[in-house]
Amino acid sequence: MNWTDLRVFLAVAQFGSLRQAGRVLGVTQPTVARRIHDLEADLGIPLFSRTRGGHQLTTAGGTLLPDVLAVETAILRVEKRSLQLLDQLSETVRIEAGETAAAVLAQGLHMLRDGPSVELLVSSVLTPQIRRKPEILVQHGMPENIDGLTRRVGSISCAIYGTPLFAEGRTLPLSDAELATLPWLGFVEEQDHYRTMEWLRKTMRDRLPAVRLMNTDLMVTAATNGVGVTVLPRFVGSNVLKLIQLSPPIEALNADYWIVADPDLSRNPAVRTVIDWIITCFRKAENC
Repeated sequence: MNWTDLRVFLAVAQFGSLRQAGRVLGVTQPTVARRIHDLEADLGIPLFSRTRGGHQLTTAGGTLLPDVLAVETAILRVEKRSLQLLDQLSETVRIEAGETAAAVLAQGLHMLRDGPSVELLVSSVLTPQIRRKPEILVQHGMPENIDGLTRRVGSISCAIYGTPLFAEGRTLPLSDAELATLPWLGFVEEQDHYRTMEWLRKTMRDRLPAVRLMNTDLMVTAATNGVGVTVLPRFVGSNVLKLIQLSPPIEALNADYWIVADPDLSRNPAVRTVIDWIITCFRKAENC
């Protein structure tokens, strides 16, 4: 049973004629007859009896009519709500992402010039006053127990970067023993639980960091001025002229990213376009 068959049922019930129902629905009389036959077969009961005056509802058909009308009302309400949601997206599709994922997307904004407009929020700096829920969430790791469209969009690899000074007289990539002698940049104490910090403490043999900083932008600024070496996403480090990659890609820090789209909007053309763009951005970042 599908909604098309029910629409045909309602039209025949209203007009009492296959021909008139077909004219209103924009289909042929044989198509209307076939739809009614299929619906009766699905339900296992006759819905109409044929008389000289046309098609009349059977007792079973009359009993089902209020329920089918209720279905029509519900579907029309869904269609109206969908149009309202589409209107909300006529200007922007809102995306929420962490710092790294947001940087991936920011680098790819030029590829969306002819598509929907986007509004990019960084999760770590959201305020309680945010009024509009994002249509798309980009998150690190596979979503758990979340309704809506979920899809893996790519992974981001990291490496250690520093100024060429730290590589003088050495062969790249540096060995673990060589890396362990270098001054390093770490995150602030509240971010000690980050996987990056756990890996750095082990690699740097529990030496204290030269300085602690709160985000990637600050790490880049300090690293380019020779303060120390730092772990950066490769799509970031490879675009900083004053830095070179000192280590191989760090397999232990590879990070998978997934999107979660609002279940009410996951089939919306604008949202779909933005999802495809997000995937393209991550593929470009992976190839750095």
